[in-house]
Amino acid sequence: MNETVLEKVDSKPMLKTLKQPEFRWPVVGDGLGGEYQWSSRQWSLLKTLADMRNLHSKSVLIRLNVSPDDKNSSHYIIKLDQVPLSLASREDYITNTTAAQTYRAALLSLMVDIAVMLGAPEKEALTQMEKALAFETQLAHILIPYENRTSESMYNRFTISRLQRFIPQFDWLGFIKRVVESKDDPARSISSSEPVIVRVPQYFKELFKLINSTDPRTVANYIQWRSVFSRITSLSRRFLYRYLDFARVTTGTTSLTPRWDKCVNYVENSLAYATGRLFVDAHFQEDKKLMMEELIEGVRWAFIDMLEKENDWMDQPTKKKAIEKAHAVLAKVGYPEFILNDTYLNDDLKQLQFSEKDYYGNVMQTLKFIAQSDISWLRKKVPRTEWFTNPTTVNAFYSSSTNQIRFPAGELQKPFFWGKEYPRSLSYGAIGVIVGHEITHGFDSNGRKYDRNGNLDQWWSNSSTAAFSEKAHCMIDQYNGYHWEVAGLSVRTCKHVST
Repeated sequence: MNETVLEKVDSKPMLKTLKQPEFRWPVVGDGLGGEYQWSSRQWSLLKTLADMRNLHSKSVLIRLNVSPDDKNSSHYIIKLDQVPLSLASREDYITNTTAAQTYRAALLSLMVDIAVMLGAPEKEALTQMEKALAFETQLAHILIPYENRTSESMYNRFTISRLQRFIPQFDWLGFIKRVVESKDDPARSISSSEPVIVRVPQYFKELFKLINSTDPRTVANYIQWRSVFSRITSLSRRFLYRYLDFARVTTGTTSLTPRWDKCVNYVENSLAYATGRLFVDAHFQEDKKLMMEELIEGVRWAFIDMLEKENDWMDQPTKKKAIEKAHAVLAKVGYPEFILNDTYLNDDLKQLQFSEKDYYGNVMQTLKFIAQSDISWLRKKVPRTEWFTNPTTVNAFYSSSTNQIRFPAGELQKPFFWGKEYPRSLSYGAIGVIVGHEITHGFDSNGRKYDRNGNLDQWWSNSSTAAFSEKAHCMIDQYNGYHWEVAGLSVRTCKHVST
């Protein structure tokens, strides 16, 4: 990254994007005019949302992704979902606590200032961004709350033609074709009979009622704000410092992340397999993998033994299936094997051409690359024995759709994993706890809804479910009693427990 050039070009790279018809920001066009001028007659909601998803890897209003079908986990399917908002929590919009009001005020101030910094007239920026924030507040009210987003309620299988009849105000076929189809992959051709999973049908019903009752300029202002908001930190320092002022209020951040640190994190997250390969070559030995696999089998054996001998609330048919599922859990350790294939990695990245003089351009082409990473799987079989977690990740995971537990190389470092030079008891007490935690995710409130093959299926009996829920609520009642008097806060157990 050439920081001198980055400061010199300032907002020019983003303004170049805002010249494009689909990405024009109405309020900025009011100030700059000419090529930046927004016109309601020329503006297309469909093209804007689709191209933002395709070119910027940015979902606004509608999230489209490709992932395994919950009831047929060997196949990929298109899914449609709601999208998070500018602020971290839905409650920040729908409540009037002091904190929520402070966050909304900070957000409005940021929206206005960024628009002005890009060329919008100050008075118009305030008026139009107030309307955009009011629109987002209305969006917050129609979002489906987290606690209502259950696996069953979010599995709503439609054909595109049926979805069109259900919500006729939007050209769903045109939108999905524009996002998914590619001349390089004829197999991704989309017709009206294409199956899709609509995770939040009621949200989409209300969304298009809201859009149709709102001035298109306000909708366009909001959409472009969300796009610009996601890329503020790719601009010069004056934008970074303005964002820092906002983050101080909303997250407590007190300083900017150094550019080198930001670059490392960006490359690590965006080019996960290339950086993962470098990390594995330098910091992960094969004997660690073998030792971890042995440890996992030890914890698995203990879990199954507990199911067989200590579990007194689960009926026998359910217990039998639980034991079968525990045996079937596939453990993935260290890294996906394909990252050791130089040809695969080079071919995967050959479309990317970076320049140290064009940081913003590097970011944009990487976003375009990322945008296709899930879409490209449509029509392909789910590789059940493969996994796609960045090896540098310092975390562990359970995947319900593949019944996998995953422990990337980044997690298998001290103090979680101690290797052969220390007693194994240290590793069992550290990473062993995490292994047990991940295995139990296959049997918690969400994982228990998926069978040994990763398909959404009610394999627990009603009596076992009721017995589990009764015991879980004992824990909820216990933790609900914890109160921190100094802060005036109580534990909100239902936000954290997997019942």
